[in-house]
Amino acid sequence: MCPTVSERQAVALILNKPVHYQVRRSRRARSLNLRVSARKGLEVVLPWRWTLDDVDSALNEHADWIDRQVEAHGVRRGPIVREMTTGHSVLVLGVPRELCIEALDASRRRAKVTADNDSLRVRLGVDDMLDPKPAVEKWLRSLARTHLKARVRDLAVLHGFRPGKVIVGERTTRWGSCSSKGNLSFCYRLVMAPPDVIDAVVCHELCHLAHLNHGPRFHALLDRVCPDHKRLMTWLRDRHDDMFL
Repeated sequence: MCPTVSERQAVALILNKPVHYQVRRSRRARSLNLRVSARKGLEVVLPWRWTLDDVDSALNEHADWIDRQVEAHGVRRGPIVREMTTGHSVLVLGVPRELCIEALDASRRRAKVTADNDSLRVRLGVDDMLDPKPAVEKWLRSLARTHLKARVRDLAVLHGFRPGKVIVGERTTRWGSCSSKGNLSFCYRLVMAPPDVIDAVVCHELCHLAHLNHGPRFHALLDRVCPDHKRLMTWLRDRHDDMFL
């Protein structure tokens, strides 16, 4: 993730309609970037030494584009807040599972999460009923560790790779990575994607064991190992905003 020191939230008039946005300063950015998503709304990434006057100029210059995008994403008033209450859904292995939040017996406090058909049953202590996110995240992390490590093992054997450690945690900019020592790292939220999409990401990182770059030989190997990877990665790009709690 790009290093930042501050964020500024504000409202601008875009084509005479108010639009909420946030400014994020970045040491790595070389030019001002405008991004619109359901998770973050309208975000302005501002190079480190640029001034806020540059933000106003960019908003005016790209007003038509901004107006279309915030309307399409439904974020004119800011990011969409994802609710975690009974009836809402969470993706698990590509399947939307309806949340069913229940209270534990008074004598029990440890949260319990179970997947049942197309539902996700979350049983919580009374004190935790208003915020089921920690329990769901913990369950997803555990599922991700089990599933991803198994897929790395099986796909490595199938294609003749010898990976090092497999690390599953939180990543904000990439779904996976491969270190120079052959260790593979994955974002736990990848377990929200369908199994074939997960396999495409695993194959991508396994191929980096042979070619630690994105050159022609890497892509030729990836095409052999996972011929459908381009289509599968499109799913990740299209559903990116759905894979957050």
